Amino acid sequence: MALARSCGVERVLAKPADPDDILAAVHGELGLAHQAPEHSDAQAASAPLNMDMGTDLRGSIDDALVSARQALGALLERHEVANPTLGADLATLLGERMSGLRSLAARLGALEEMGLRLTGERNPDIMLSVFLQAAGAILDADCMAVCLLDSGEQRVRHLGVLGVARDVLSETALERERLPGCLLDQPLALRVQGQAALPAGHPPVGAFLGLAIRDRNQLYGWMYCTRGSGAEPFSHEDERIGVTLGAQLAVAYENLCLYEVVQRHAAQLQLEAAARQQADRALHDSEQRLRLSARILESTQESIMMTDANADIIAVNPAFEQITGYSEASVLGRNPRLLRSGRHDGAFYRAIWASLTSTGQWRGEIWNRRKNGQVYPERISINAVRGASGEVDAYVSVSSDISALKAAHHQVDFLSNHDPLTLLPNRSVLTERMQQAIASARHGDRQIALLLFNIDRLQRINDSLGHEAGDALLREVARRAGLLAGPADSLAHLGSDEFVLLLTECLDSDAIIVAVRRLIDEIAQPFHAGGHELIVTTSVGISIYPRDGANPSELLKAADVALSHMKDAGRNGFRFFKGEMNAHALRWMALETHLRRAIERNELSLHYQPQVSLADGRICSMEALLRWSSPELGQVGPGDFIALAEDTGLILPIGNWVIRQACLQNKAWQDAGLAPLRVAVNVSAHQFTAGTVPAVVREALRESGLAPQYLEIELTESVMMRDSEAAEVQLAELTGMGVSISLDDFGTGYSSLGYLSRFMLDKLKIDQSFVRNIITDPRSAAIAQATIALAHGLSLSVVAEGVETQEQLAFLQRIGCDEVQGYLFSRPLAADAMATLMASGARLALPAPADTLPPSLPASLPASPKE
Repeated sequence: MALARSCGVERVLAKPADPDDILAAVHGELGLAHQAPEHSDAQAASAPLNMDMGTDLRGSIDDALVSARQALGALLERHEVANPTLGADLATLLGERMSGLRSLAARLGALEEMGLRLTGERNPDIMLSVFLQAAGAILDADCMAVCLLDSGEQRVRHLGVLGVARDVLSETALERERLPGCLLDQPLALRVQGQAALPAGHPPVGAFLGLAIRDRNQLYGWMYCTRGSGAEPFSHEDERIGVTLGAQLAVAYENLCLYEVVQRHAAQLQLEAAARQQADRALHDSEQRLRLSARILESTQESIMMTDANADIIAVNPAFEQITGYSEASVLGRNPRLLRSGRHDGAFYRAIWASLTSTGQWRGEIWNRRKNGQVYPERISINAVRGASGEVDAYVSVSSDISALKAAHHQVDFLSNHDPLTLLPNRSVLTERMQQAIASARHGDRQIALLLFNIDRLQRINDSLGHEAGDALLREVARRAGLLAGPADSLAHLGSDEFVLLLTECLDSDAIIVAVRRLIDEIAQPFHAGGHELIVTTSVGISIYPRDGANPSELLKAADVALSHMKDAGRNGFRFFKGEMNAHALRWMALETHLRRAIERNELSLHYQPQVSLADGRICSMEALLRWSSPELGQVGPGDFIALAEDTGLILPIGNWVIRQACLQNKAWQDAGLAPLRVAVNVSAHQFTAGTVPAVVREALRESGLAPQYLEIELTESVMMRDSEAAEVQLAELTGMGVSISLDDFGTGYSSLGYLSRFMLDKLKIDQSFVRNIITDPRSAAIAQATIALAHGLSLSVVAEGVETQEQLAFLQRIGCDEVQGYLFSRPLAADAMATLMASGARLALPAPADTLPPSLPASLPASPKE
């Protein structure tokens, strides 16, 4: 100190210095008066934290820190030359104290924030969670626990934990002989350095701070916090903060308990008020019922009749008068037997009286008679009314006229068994009658015939004239077919345009044919609808019992299969069912099931058949051909499953897959160093109808990275026939991308020259049916030569499919064909084999230029324009 004073230092702080002494020194240097705190540590620890005081104190600390920095700067500037070491020590000391003050300010801020959150919290679980998180951070604790008691201080109401399992503390929370339960009897906070005697399973403890949560009048519970092994012990300041936290929690818990008491009293008051309101309403309702009871008898639609103990009528209501036709005056004093219809015998009425005598009531349906003599059904309930002595004083009957209900039930029954449009029996009635007919035929050793027929192209009538005309046609067909049905036959409408005529008296097949022809001729008679004369045809499928089935389901299925074959054959006729039809249908259905699984199981693959240029015999392009290898069915030919895929709609995902796979494979060959070639992909008319071909091609090219000039789209004439405008737009978009377009199977369809001039094509393919007979059939040869000449005139190249012999090759070369494809050069190959062929540089052996036409063909055939 003497050394410091000799250097001009007026104030000296000993280590460790109290924060208040530091503030007093700083204020002295600044010439400010320092106010010492008015309350002692004990008072501050026992009183709840005042939020405004905390805010003011934190502000004062911040101001003091700023002033201290300025004063320190002045001191160092004044004394730095005299004693640099002393200035550094002062700076270090003040820095440490300032750091402590900042920590204290942060803890006070956290206390203030926690107090604000606890004040308005009404959920005890949330309150404890907020408290544990905040208090644990303020006290830098690893574990923390809070136990809150009920109002009797005998039972744990809430137990909150942080960093320790609740089960560890739940058993010992109230044990007064050990921690933590013994905290309930501690008047002051308990600090322990080292391992505390906490229950087994508690995390290791290096420092412990615990205290009871109480105020002057109430013990609320206990709280404690711990730090792990090797951590700093809890300080006196930590103890004061802990006491303040406990006081804050005590106030919040007291407020929460008071709030719950208020809520319970408020709920009780609400219950009492609701009970009073309910009693008032019950009284009002009873009065209202008394007023309404008199009006019920007058306004009800049910007939009410009252008799005395002798069963003489003493009162009826207006509904009784309206239903029966009798006035009240005309029936008073009379017996209800005046309503008897005569449909029930004496035993029926004796049963009614027996029930009234034994049980005091009877309910059921009865037929009564009105005053005008009309008999009507009633649903009636009769009850005996007994007096205080238990004797019957009166009888009351309440009844409803159910005539309309009976009629409605009859209508519902009819509609549930008949078609509402044609009023013919539906499938359920037909099945029942077929079962009866089969049983009769079985015993009589006879056969029955099931004729399943529908109207050909009924949808066209609906589309052009409307569904009203179509419905009128169905009703007329039902009428005409009904005229042909015999007394023992049955005609039914199964829905849409499907009808069934069941013939039960068939002597032989000739009789069935006669009946079918009469049906077809009758339906073909002109029909007038909406001012138009219509002539329709029908297709019929026939099954015969017992040959084609032993039950209704089998017969209907057989007739349906025969009808499908008739439609495939051209409609307007009939077919008998044959066993091979069903086998074909079953195979078709099984094939569809396997095809759907083939897509999922990746059973489809692409093979590639080279297309060879006749200019040099080299491979110039290839066609991608779809193949299906099924584990169950083996190799399935495209002719078996392509049509099925188109019929079921599976052609869309399959076709998209083919385009994508062909592009990926072709780009993979190019990346492997093979010469780039164009790959041709067949596209179904269904894909063009969907309008997605350009988008699919664009995505496949983008994904694979294949240049558009190496992809060729093959289409058939059916694409242009379906929707030529839509196809033209899509083909123009494909051409705009740089993709080539070829017309496959030219000459087998419509072969319209108009299509060739309208559509943007690059290539024509001569169908193999012409190439197969090109040497032996002059007509095929002429068609092939004319096709080549036409294509070259339109600047199109020509590919001949199915080339298998040198003679065919020589002839095609002679008439100017550009490319050939067929077994003469290569069968379709898997991707690996195709890559090997491409790498080998194999060439097709072309005929010598001196070769002439085969002797079977005229030598005067004109040469190709390209020559």
